[in-house]
Amino acid sequence: MKKITIPLVLLLLSGCAATSDSPQETLPDATAPGAGVIKPSSAAEARMLISQSQTSGNPDAMIYAYSQALAFREFNKADLYLAIARLEQQRRNNSRAEQAYREALAADGKRQDAKEGLALLLVDMKRHQEAESLLQEVVAADQARLGASAEGQCRTDNQSPWRSYNGLGLLADIMEQGSRAREHYQCALAIQPGLAMLHGNLGFSYYLDGEYPQAERALTRAVNQDPEYQRGWSNLGLLYYRWGRKSEALSALRKVMSQAEALNDLGYIAMMEGEYEEAAGLFQRAIDASPRYYPKAVENLGQAKTMSAVGKR
Repeated sequence: MKKITIPLVLLLLSGCAATSDSPQETLPDATAPGAGVIKPSSAAEARMLISQSQTSGNPDAMIYAYSQALAFREFNKADLYLAIARLEQQRRNNSRAEQAYREALAADGKRQDAKEGLALLLVDMKRHQEAESLLQEVVAADQARLGASAEGQCRTDNQSPWRSYNGLGLLADIMEQGSRAREHYQCALAIQPGLAMLHGNLGFSYYLDGEYPQAERALTRAVNQDPEYQRGWSNLGLLYYRWGRKSEALSALRKVMSQAEALNDLGYIAMMEGEYEEAAGLFQRAIDASPRYYPKAVENLGQAKTMSAVGKR
């Protein structure tokens, strides 16, 4: 069996959204107006400003309001910093989000939700070792809460941190520790058994280790849980292609994309497998199937032909 490359693992694993750094490196100055024009002089005014900003749904206004509230002792600083961190993360301001998460933990070191949020941000930032350490701390704290006695035991309830277990699973798969990854996914599924993403991650982990029947079962559960789960169908198509079930691969991809897009994706998979002539044929079929000019497929076709020619020298 051909071992899948780490870049493709990073591309296809789900559960952690990609983010990018912003040139803005510090949190907003709580003493200077930012997105808002009101500077509260009391906790009551700060609370009103927060309410108004939440009603508006404007992230800049909300961050400004939470930052202003930090000046008043009536507010829980950890809650405010955590709210700021999540908003900055949504806006893909990694540096600001990280700083806010760390401020939340400085205000209250026992806030496992802040520690988990920081860890998952670090996963997205490819700071895997730091992330793993924090996620293990979150899981250990939950196991202590539940009175688990044996190390490695997975005791959970509906309050357990399924995102941390999923994050640990993703990191283990990236490190090519499939058995360990699947233990983490199973723990997450014990908490959230109906979440398609977790079934999908479990299935993809089996796929990475070449355990195709188990992968098919888990990925099928994922798309049955959520028929609109695009990554589940895409990974099922990838599985079927590598398994030699190419018509089923095309059918799986067609659940979430056009015929032309599905053929183009299959061509890309074939090209990554070094099957350049087959890839070229699939890209040509994608071009023919598209009702309009398909520049990506044309570009891929040219690349496949070039790589095929190089391989024949």
